[in-house]
Amino acid sequence: MSNNSNELLGESLFGKVRRKVLSTFVLNPDRSFYLLELIRLLDCGRGAVQREVSKLAKAGIIIRTRIGNQVHYTTNTNNLIYRELKSIFSKTTGLVELLGADLQSCTDKLGMAFVYGEYANGTAGESSKVNLMVIGDTTMDAVSSCTLDFSKETARELHITVLTVTELKRRLTSRDSRIQEIIEDKKIFLCGGHRELQFLATKGDDLFAGIF
Repeated sequence: MSNNSNELLGESLFGKVRRKVLSTFVLNPDRSFYLLELIRLLDCGRGAVQREVSKLAKAGIIIRTRIGNQVHYTTNTNNLIYRELKSIFSKTTGLVELLGADLQSCTDKLGMAFVYGEYANGTAGESSKVNLMVIGDTTMDAVSSCTLDFSKETARELHITVLTVTELKRRLTSRDSRIQEIIEDKKIFLCGGHRELQFLATKGDDLFAGIF
């Protein structure tokens, strides 16, 4: 169980599987999912996911549609409580998922993106901001543009740092204590992962060109 007060709030309202299924649909209203895709995505048992999907479809929260031999499910954005559900998950257990979905809409290719600080450490309070770092060949304008509505939807301030790989290496070489602290602290990866970050933080300058 999480130590994050926002995560605990989400956990107290919904069971584990229902929370995962609901947040996936509510925070991805433009996507459709088929059952096996959901099972793989959520890493939950087939029976549990199937039961929740069936209940949500009967309640009209998601829509069941047959396409060829497959049954697909989509979010019913016209459902009476859709906006309330989106607000709940945006502010609690779905906050990081929502940010990840926003980043997927970015027109620039993101090399690496992760949340760090209080939210990643599980110590976020009601007024804590979400710290996002993006490393790669993109711009602050591009990242800001695709996350424009995040603060409004989540009631959370979003603090963005964008670095090129070269700039990251330069700051690490110059022993920038803040960057070193971020690299060593806990993170929630939205693009890339620990292995790639370790590679960037330890390899020589001549290996960095063109990675992202």
